[in-house]
Amino acid sequence: MTSILLAVHDPHQCAAWLEELRAAATWQLAPPVHSFADARRSIARQAPALLVTDLRLRDGTVIELIRVLHSGPLPQRAQVLVLAGAEADPLLLDALQAGADNFFLAAEAQPGALASHARETLAGGAEIAPWIARRLLDHFGVTGREPGSPTVEDLSNPLALTPGECTLLRQLSIGQRLADLARIEGVRPRELTARVRAIYRKMQWALRAGDLRLA
Repeated sequence: MTSILLAVHDPHQCAAWLEELRAAATWQLAPPVHSFADARRSIARQAPALLVTDLRLRDGTVIELIRVLHSGPLPQRAQVLVLAGAEADPLLLDALQAGADNFFLAAEAQPGALASHARETLAGGAEIAPWIARRLLDHFGVTGREPGSPTVEDLSNPLALTPGECTLLRQLSIGQRLADLARIEGVRPRELTARVRAIYRKMQWALRAGDLRLA
């Protein structure tokens, strides 16, 4: 059964998230933790399939947890769903650059939403905010470029955005929603969230290959 580790600095909020995940009854829940040190020990004992974690814990950040996960063997590497208090938190982009797979806006949570985001993350999907889409367009060097006009370098670069990914980011950067775009295109929302996840992966791989971090 899929295992989930919950790392939340506030014990009361952690208990509420744990109850919501337990109610979904589709995964195994490891004992929750509230600090980086405890999360590291739990991961060392048994790496979860999904780490659901605050951006900031009592003694460290999600960046340090991602480094712990990436230091282990690849088959044991967990996916990471970040709990963000605000969409504009600058640490959110840092987490996505470091290797986080998805994020969840805890302040705007509806009942059952965390479990839904956990399932989406495990299925290969990801959310995105307009400001993050704009930063990604800048990072990939396509801001201001004519839509659908990849360069010769792009065509030979596996980490370059496809024309479809560029179009999606442009639409998201002006505030269009994934669900609305999926309805317009006649596809399932999960298809577009998977495209977002693929874009994050390209950004992460490019940064590890030596690109500068997104300023």
